[in-house]
Amino acid sequence: MWSHERQGKILEMLVRDGKVMTNQLADLFNVSRETVRRDLLEMEETGSLTRVHGGAIQSGPDITPEAAFDIRRSADASAKDAIGEAACALIEPGMTLMIDTGTTTLAFAHALVRRGPVRIITNSIEIAQLTAASDCETLLLGGRPHREVPGTFGEMTLSEVDRFLADMAIISPVGLHPHRGATDYELHEAELARAMMRRAKSRMILCHSAKIGAESRVAICGLDEIDHVVTDARPNEVFSLPRGQMHFTEPRLSVADRSMLQR
Repeated sequence: MWSHERQGKILEMLVRDGKVMTNQLADLFNVSRETVRRDLLEMEETGSLTRVHGGAIQSGPDITPEAAFDIRRSADASAKDAIGEAACALIEPGMTLMIDTGTTTLAFAHALVRRGPVRIITNSIEIAQLTAASDCETLLLGGRPHREVPGTFGEMTLSEVDRFLADMAIISPVGLHPHRGATDYELHEAELARAMMRRAKSRMILCHSAKIGAESRVAICGLDEIDHVVTDARPNEVFSLPRGQMHFTEPRLSVADRSMLQR
């Protein structure tokens, strides 16, 4: 079992039980206690848990799981469309972009294909299919397809990210918090987002207003690591970035919303 698989299981156990014990984890995963301690240390460094004598406990407030991907796809559609359009204004022709899997990044990709050729490196199967049919040059990162999210993840995906250097990483987190920064619910998604940001010259966060001020289980990055945030939130609902810039946009009706109004 890979380290990210063990750590994902540890997060599940923490949500269910509120605590985990080192000895029990070592027996469960058939690894040494030292291996478990390294896992817990790495997870504590990302804010996923708090280590205690003999194990670890949940850190921070109770975190609710994300809704299913298909449900999130239709939620806040007009805001996501507006964010996608505004984010495209920051993209120059010929750029190399790393884009992670998400419903907001998918809306961004729909806007992106109408603006001209760029190079796209993504773990999103849907974004790859969409952009491959356009003038964009597209690379789908290899790895293990996820059963709930249409994307690739795992050690192979992370190693492939390290082969490239991008002009910009475009990430859509679960929350953007004034103290914890950008966070995700799933460990494998946060790991992939961090890897993409590490291999990009600049970093853009796409985040609709419901995510502003929210936090989830696993840290992606601090606010001081972000160059751009594109959101539909109003200025009195957000916070400043230490070295980056906030970009605001008014929501617009999505194609689906317009169809509903015309019926």
